[in-house]
Amino acid sequence: MFFEQLRVAMIRIALVEDEAIVRDTVSFLLEATDDLVLVGSFANVEEARQSLGRLHPDIVLVDIGLPDESGLALIRTVRPQLPRTEFLVLTVFDDDQHIVEAIQAGASGYLVKRDLPEHLITALRTVHQGGSWMSAGVARRALELFRRQLAPAAGLQTLTPREREILHLLAQGLSNAEIADRLHISVETVRTHIRHIYRKLQARNRAEAVSRLLQNPPSG
Repeated sequence: MFFEQLRVAMIRIALVEDEAIVRDTVSFLLEATDDLVLVGSFANVEEARQSLGRLHPDIVLVDIGLPDESGLALIRTVRPQLPRTEFLVLTVFDDDQHIVEAIQAGASGYLVKRDLPEHLITALRTVHQGGSWMSAGVARRALELFRRQLAPAAGLQTLTPREREILHLLAQGLSNAEIADRLHISVETVRTHIRHIYRKLQARNRAEAVSRLLQNPPSG
């Protein structure tokens, strides 16, 4: 009975990774624990997709750059079928695009391979307990991405009534001269307002400024 309870308590891990040395490292690290067990190891997405539904792992540790398909595609397709399974990305990529795509795909954590020996076990246990894990550098990048997304919305709140009026006219496609004529002000004054709008919205040009407005329309 004791051993049966111990077996049930083990955290079941599946690994999707094409590099043999990484698979061996993960296997070695898991074998050194008393609460984590490797129940399946796959070198590509197709092998994993065929087996994960049968294995019902607690956590799938998945690489992004796999030979047949992206590991993120695997997460998107398998996650709805395994609602109790968590997905932890294991990858060499730490750029903004991959971080965002992993989060959008439904990953509960993001572990960069250089952190594998030191942080794998902690990352797996954290994710299994309902938390999220990110390598330190990735966490900082994710926070900066979040801040950048918030900045334009906050910037809209700082626009003066005249600046908001001009921004809406820009969105309608009016030129600087047409805006000046509509508002009975000089073209140079319009340019000054537009410079202030760009600075507050962190926009580099008219298209970006209008995009900020369209992405964050006024409520009410």
